[in-house]
Amino acid sequence: MPLQLSPLPAERFEEWRSAARQRVIDGNRVSGHRIGADAVDFADAFFAELLPDGLATPTVRILRIVDEHERELGTLWLAVGEHKLFLLELAVEEPLSDARNDDVLAQILAIARDRGVARISAPLFPHDAAGHALLEGRGFEVASIQMVLEPLPVREVPVHVDVVPMTAERFPRFVAASEKGFADDLVASGRYSPDEAAAESHRQLVAELPEGVETKGQALFTASVDGAEVGILWLGMRVRDGRPHAFVLDIEVDAAERRKGYGRALMHAAEREARRLGADSIGLHVFGFNTGAIDLYEQLGYRRTEESLLREL
Repeated sequence: MPLQLSPLPAERFEEWRSAARQRVIDGNRVSGHRIGADAVDFADAFFAELLPDGLATPTVRILRIVDEHERELGTLWLAVGEHKLFLLELAVEEPLSDARNDDVLAQILAIARDRGVARISAPLFPHDAAGHALLEGRGFEVASIQMVLEPLPVREVPVHVDVVPMTAERFPRFVAASEKGFADDLVASGRYSPDEAAAESHRQLVAELPEGVETKGQALFTASVDGAEVGILWLGMRVRDGRPHAFVLDIEVDAAERRKGYGRALMHAAEREARRLGADSIGLHVFGFNTGAIDLYEQLGYRRTEESLLREL
């Protein structure tokens, strides 16, 4: 007999919400994605945004997973966005068998098709064994990865690679290329249509650089070898648990200059500049299809703190 997914009773909502909130806090802290008070602040904002009306929130379904003996195995938290179903959490007391994971996913797929969505997205912490067991090998691909490096190592930038602040004259070309490149990556990741990607890329760039190259808290660089530009680097300063934190917003090596070690040199420069700006940690986002970059970052000691998995329907 297949498992049953039944709505969580209203009288259990506050108990579930309290436990789920703590799981979000603990998950962020264990992974290192958000630490200290940041994890608490994120969890509170997350629940306020996604569950403004509790169980009555029309975009959310919180379901009990019940076996053939009427025993509750855990809960499932789903949310529906525009053209997408979000699998926000699978919480189980004991690992589910492969057959039961197949059963749960089949019912999630049925819900997604009933809602008319085009894809299912699931954020996962690296240590979320239940979530990985449910999704891996069942048509999901890694769409994007969040990574962090801490503490910052002291690594030298090769002397022949000159990484210097970007000039105001160079900035307009950088903006045009960065906006287009990020939009192309959003489309390639499967997360956006071309029009949606163009709008989102433009929105983020304007939000990050309202004052152009002089925007406070932003640091842009060009890398040159023998006077010829080979790449660019963009760092944005953040605050992580009350301390300065650097984030790599863009890094690009010219196509003709790749496989020459310049990407590694730019990452060493990012760490150098992060230290100069007072940070003791650095983070980045990378799309799942960019396997070469992922390999480089992991070689440099960056660790995954959160992944977003995606399945097209």
